[in-house]
Amino acid sequence: MLKISNTVTLADWEIDISQIRAQGAGGQNVNKVASAVHLRFDIPRSSLPPFYKERLMALSDQRISKDGV
Repeated sequence: MLKISNTVTLADWEIDISQIRAQGAGGQNVNKVASAVHLRFDIPRSSLPPFYKERLMALSDQRISKDGV
């Protein structure tokens, strides 16, 4: 469980975390180890209050898809 504020929490099922191989320049272990973390969060399906969902969807952030993931 992730605590956002005193009144808002997110359940573990709402956040998908996976390890991936990082892009870009590397060193001795390049392309051999999972060295980055990929986090996915589905805004519309989440248990966030509507106020938070609307504010997140209104952001002009290229990391948020048009579907809200």
